[in-house]
Amino acid sequence: MVSAMSYAFTFDARACSGCKACQEACKDKNQLQAGLLWRRVVEVSGGEWQAAGSAWTNTIFAYHLSLACNHCTHPKCAGVCPTDAYTVRPDGIVLIDASKCMGCGYCAWACPYGVPQYDARQGIMSKCDFCHDAIDAGLPPSCVAACPLRVLDFGTLETLEAQEQAHRLWQLPGSAHPFPLPNYSRTEPHLVITLHPGMVNPHEKAVSNQEEILPPGAFEHAYGKAASHELPLVAFTLLAQMAAGMAVASLVISPIPTQVLLAIGFLLGLGGIMSFLHLGRKRNAWRSVRHLKKSWLSREILLTGLFGIAWVVTAGSQWLGRYNSTPWLMAVLGIGLVYCMGRIYLLRAVPAWNSWRTPLGFFLSAAVLGALGMNLAMPASGWVIAAVVSMLAELILILSSQEAATQAVSRLRIGLLLLAILGSLMIIFIPALPGFWQGITLLLLALGSEIIGRWRFYAQRKPFPL
Repeated sequence: MVSAMSYAFTFDARACSGCKACQEACKDKNQLQAGLLWRRVVEVSGGEWQAAGSAWTNTIFAYHLSLACNHCTHPKCAGVCPTDAYTVRPDGIVLIDASKCMGCGYCAWACPYGVPQYDARQGIMSKCDFCHDAIDAGLPPSCVAACPLRVLDFGTLETLEAQEQAHRLWQLPGSAHPFPLPNYSRTEPHLVITLHPGMVNPHEKAVSNQEEILPPGAFEHAYGKAASHELPLVAFTLLAQMAAGMAVASLVISPIPTQVLLAIGFLLGLGGIMSFLHLGRKRNAWRSVRHLKKSWLSREILLTGLFGIAWVVTAGSQWLGRYNSTPWLMAVLGIGLVYCMGRIYLLRAVPAWNSWRTPLGFFLSAAVLGALGMNLAMPASGWVIAAVVSMLAELILILSSQEAATQAVSRLRIGLLLLAILGSLMIIFIPALPGFWQGITLLLLALGSEIIGRWRFYAQRKPFPL
């Protein structure tokens, strides 16, 4: 239940000149590095010129929107944080505890407004803290104090209820929020906006200063590329999914061959290292399982560890000649790990990910790579048949999606997958072909397709306000 004494920002879009004094005051007070903005002034424009006989008329308009953290009623950033680094004060101010944050960036994905930003100097996430030190001293936030036209202000929800001609966004559905605010948000932002006429007209609108206000690392996404700091996640997800796929496939063999066990352990270990390299403040990684109640990332990390423990027990038991049910436990944990991976990316803030296609695609990747990995370790037509079925299902999933098949990178992915399917069929129907080299070729073709697909997957995330 939101407190009436919670704070909220107010903004009169009718009178803002776009001087950006608020943006600079925030940056100056918090000594932010170049490219890092806790408050951003978004420039929006639209309309067109139209010929009317011998004269011209226009519907041109422009307005500004000053945005920082909205200190929402239901802050999504706090809900997904694996280290539980976010706290919400009794007055509604949402803060990041720098001593707990590990800089994974998951909160930035989940926030509909793209508020949390990575601070490379400290290796943690950072955002507007409502100048809580000034609030506690009875002073206004620095951005409010710097506004020369007094269009930016703040107050408690109780006092703001009396404002007329204002949109109290926490009382309105996301569909009623003005552009460029996302229309799918359910976080109930503590923000009051007095609307500019351009916000309510029917004309198409666009943000005209994207490159100025995008957070560091987001420029790649503006051009349809995965950010460089997301590449370790490409490696981790594919390696862990391949390990999980091989763990499930190995259930049909007893005892599990040594080369298969070693491959599973190697893949999982290397994937874990890649995931660790993604973190900004690695010394806080041990805190990552402190938010199991709400965070799917926290659950994924726990299952990765349990999967590794199950592998150690399984390998140790087999090498000691004591066969037990731990292979089944290892397989179940592998399935759970892939499921958690899929759930991590089901975020409203990333519409391209928020679909049943995401978890299904992850399971198909595990099936394809797991089957081909087993075929490389111990060649058999059964593994190849399983891989062909999985690759055909994956091909259908790709072709039925909205992914732009006209792009060269997408055509390359589909081409590699078709070559892998063709090569697999050759192995099935021409058994005399050399096993090892054929197997490694198939795995490399499929792996190449999966890498391109996963890279494209991360590139689909469009940071606010794209």
